[in-house]
Amino acid sequence: MRRASAVNFLLARRRLCLDKIASATDVDLDQQREAELIERLVLDVRAGRLSTFELKQAKAVAVIVTD
Repeated sequence: MRRASAVNFLLARRRLCLDKIASATDVDLDQQREAELIERLVLDVRAGRLSTFELKQAKAVAVIVTD
């Protein structure tokens, strides 16, 4: 996956996670941790510090970033 596509993928996943947090009636620490993890991944992928990452929450996915 190209770097820009990987960043867009992560941003979409982050948006879904934040929407779930906003609609929840009580605090879900797992959802908050996932959102924080994704935010860090976005920054690392965008900066080129990561070339692979894997997410296991909801739908598992492994991504290899190409330039």
